[in-house]
Amino acid sequence: MNQRRRVTQRTRVSPRTVPSVAVVGALVVLALAALGLLVSNDPEQAPAAAPAPTATTPAPTPEPAATPTPTTPAPTTAEVPRAFVEVYNNSRVSGLADTTAARVEDAGWKVVGVDNWYGKIPESTVYYPKKLEDQARRLAADLDIERVRPSIEPMKFDRLTLILTGD
Repeated sequence: MNQRRRVTQRTRVSPRTVPSVAVVGALVVLALAALGLLVSNDPEQAPAAAPAPTATTPAPTPEPAATPTPTTPAPTTAEVPRAFVEVYNNSRVSGLADTTAARVEDAGWKVVGVDNWYGKIPESTVYYPKKLEDQARRLAADLDIERVRPSIEPMKFDRLTLILTGD
């Protein structure tokens, strides 16, 4: 006997004859989208117009809706702080930047960084890029800081930089 196994020929289907799953999925999605458009644009589904009031029945007068009055006035855009603030400690007071950052946030500012500053700063200062000078002055007023200066390198020029000296 022949010890060789007989290999039966398998039928192969050409990949061109079987559409891929992605193509079938895309066609289903397109069909559903088209069906959705047809259903949503059906003129028969439009709400019917309200019947015209007759001459014998007076039209009801709508009662004025009570509008609640706000208890506190909403701040104008000029009052709302918009600039990001980085707070740095340039003193020997441990935690000064963290506690001041909490005060800054309580005043409505967005603190995006707290760290130590290495260098010599004569007194607590708010540094600003040119476009944020008004907000720098507002932040300084919120914290009772007198010194406000333009930003210098290596400060970031898209936010306010507050450097604290513990004075």
